[in-house]
Amino acid sequence: MASIHNKQTQKTITLYVNHTFGRDISTNITLLENPETSRNHAIIAWDGETWRIKDASSNGTFVDQVRLNSASYEVLLLGSKIQFGTTNTDIYEVADLSPPVTGLIPLSESLVFIPLHDVVILPIEQADIMLYLSEEAHWLCEENGQITHLQPGDKVGYAEQLWQFVDGHPSTATAITSMSPPPNDIKFNFTASQNEEHISLSLVVDNKEFDLGERNHHYLLLLLARQRLEDIEKGLQPSEQGWLDKELLIHMSGIIEQHINIQIYRFRKQVATVMPHSTTLHQVIERRPGELRFAYSDVKIEGGFSLAKSM
Repeated sequence: MASIHNKQTQKTITLYVNHTFGRDISTNITLLENPETSRNHAIIAWDGETWRIKDASSNGTFVDQVRLNSASYEVLLLGSKIQFGTTNTDIYEVADLSPPVTGLIPLSESLVFIPLHDVVILPIEQADIMLYLSEEAHWLCEENGQITHLQPGDKVGYAEQLWQFVDGHPSTATAITSMSPPPNDIKFNFTASQNEEHISLSLVVDNKEFDLGERNHHYLLLLLARQRLEDIEKGLQPSEQGWLDKELLIHMSGIIEQHINIQIYRFRKQVATVMPHSTTLHQVIERRPGELRFAYSDVKIEGGFSLAKSM
C-alpha cells in the first residue's frame, strides 16, 4: 500500500485511491491541524499507473520545496517531501508508491493489513465477522446475522480490534462485471472417488506442486471447475464459461449460501498455509447476479461421476 510518513510525528498515512487533505474533517480523509492550511487543501490520487498530487489551497502545497501548480496533477516520486502550506511544521515523506489494494487497514499496531479478494473472516475470537464480495461486486460485512454494505472509510471489527475498509479500485464493480481473467498461472488438479465423497486437490505453481490433500471444501470447487471444463469443451466464449446458477449450485452441493462463503474462505486459508509467500492466487470464485463460476481454466479432474480433460 502506498503511504506517506510524517517526519515530525513519525506517523505513517496509508493512501486511499483518492486521498484528500485539509482542516475540514467532514470532507477530508486526513485532517491537517496547521491553521495555515485550507479547509480542503490537497489531493493525492491513483490514476491507474502512478500516484499524483494536486494543490487545492490558497497557501500552496510544496513538493521538494517547489510550489505546485493548482491547475494540474503532478507525479509523486519515492522519497519526495510534501509540505502543506508555507509553514514547514509538518513535512511528509513519500515512503511507498505501490498500487492501491482493496483491504482492511489496521487501526492499531497489533493488527496487520488484510487484503480482500473474495471472502475473509476476521481473526477475532469474540465476534463472528465475515466480509465477502456480493454478486453485484459490492463488499458486504456480515455480523450477527446483520449485513451492511461497506463504504470506503467504514470501520469493522470488535472492541480494540478494528480495521478500516479501503477500496483500492473505485471501478471494481465494472472490472469484475467485465470479468477480466485472473492470472492463469496456476494449474488445479482434482482427484475424486467414484462417489465423489473424497476430493483431493493439488496446485501447480511455477512448475512446483503443492498437495492440499483431501478436504470437504474441495467438493464445491470441483463442481464449479467441472462446469468450467464442460463449457470450454462446448466452445463457449471465455466470458461465458463456467457459470452456474446459484440456486442450482446450492441444490447440487447441499450447501447453503452462507456456507459457500465459509468454504471459499477455508480454501483460501488452506492455500495461505501451504503457500505462505504466494501472491498469485487472487479471486477464486467470480460472481454475477444469480450465478457463480470458478475463476481459473487450467483444470484437470480425475475420477468422479464424469471425467474431464485437461485444457
